[in-house]
Amino acid sequence: MMKSVDKVVLAGLQPMDSLSPGRLEELATLCFVEAVSKGLDPFRMNVTKSAQALYVLQGDLSITHEDGSTSILHGGSEEARQPVDNVKAKINSAIALTEIEIIRIDTDLLDIMMTWDQLAVYEKPAPVSATALQI
Repeated sequence: MMKSVDKVVLAGLQPMDSLSPGRLEELATLCFVEAVSKGLDPFRMNVTKSAQALYVLQGDLSITHEDGSTSILHGGSEEARQPVDNVKAKINSAIALTEIEIIRIDTDLLDIMMTWDQLAVYEKPAPVSATALQI
């Protein structure tokens, strides 16, 4: 079962922590929290097959890297504020050690929202001073 994401949760994740409140609100309407049962690989559950940023909110995820090393990501930890990048981190597989809650965010959508926010900052007109209005 999926539930909606609170913008406060998104604001605690990177790089969304740099988004404006309005953009966070918009992104929150496009994201859902997914429950993943113990023993399942959340990367294999990606039905869209698009590039996604995956965040572990709760529970423990065991990650096996291509070099054979393993690590455990604990939801709510400082490390869990970053997306689990199965390509750059060279993840071979991941297994939920407990029931976990995750958020998936389409990376293209996230890039667009980050760009819009950056453009909005640069496009703000400079305030006009009272002395500049006097002729």
